[in-house]
Amino acid sequence: MQKKILLCTDFSKSSWNAIQYAVKLYEDQDCDFYILNTYAKDVYGLEGYTLLDPDEAFGKLSENHSKKELGHILTRLSEIHKNRNHRFHAISRSELFRDAVKNLVESLQLDLIVMGAKGLSTEGEGKYGKNTLRVVEHIRSCPVLVVPGNAAFDRPEEIVLATNFTTDFNEPEIKYLVEIAKINNAHIQVLSLADGSNMTSQQKQNKMLLRKHLKGTDHKFNVVHNVKMSAALSAFVEIKQSNMISYLDKKPSLWETLGLVKPSFGKLGFFKDVPVLALHG
Repeated sequence: MQKKILLCTDFSKSSWNAIQYAVKLYEDQDCDFYILNTYAKDVYGLEGYTLLDPDEAFGKLSENHSKKELGHILTRLSEIHKNRNHRFHAISRSELFRDAVKNLVESLQLDLIVMGAKGLSTEGEGKYGKNTLRVVEHIRSCPVLVVPGNAAFDRPEEIVLATNFTTDFNEPEIKYLVEIAKINNAHIQVLSLADGSNMTSQQKQNKMLLRKHLKGTDHKFNVVHNVKMSAALSAFVEIKQSNMISYLDKKPSLWETLGLVKPSFGKLGFFKDVPVLALHG
């Protein structure tokens, strides 16, 4: 079945690595890849306002740079990846990044968004870029695969699904994880902090739902105690040498929206060499 995948780039090494990873991950699949670059300015962090550059010549320069660099990416991909199942499309937009992604998800009916963990403007180690966080937290109708700059492609053999079974699982949300596992013959390790002895009836029901949706995949349920999920994941990835992490990202609560509680993505911690698949519900 044909896939439509959005590849976001700011022309950084991190975004190029994410593009490479996605192309190799779906090597045997029929795919249309849409490579997006935006060049509108975000004024003082206020996403609702786009700064209209007073210097029209400078604005034109930004547009030309965007299209030129996208052309270079298309050329490099055509030289490296000679896959007849893959088609590449360049998209240059003078929009705020999040708005452009949202519009493309809706207009193209995208199956997946792939982006680097951080871009050119992100400073400091152990941090996700602001655009990455915005997409993961606000684009709710499409899963997002975040690929760190240090993540060399290694076909995923084991994927960790982090959950406490506090949210219900629907088939449309889980199907992307199941699909990636199947096309790569990967094993799914479900990692939870809750076991049968301290689970509510709702959690037990959610676990049964998940087991149903994972039918047909090689999977196993694991429980860890007395640690935070970020620590559990770090230890699990290191010991088991898992090469992808996934989680179900439900709609942010009011407290998360106000910045008083960490959103789900933030609770996982930062992984410098392991991709994270955010499934939205």
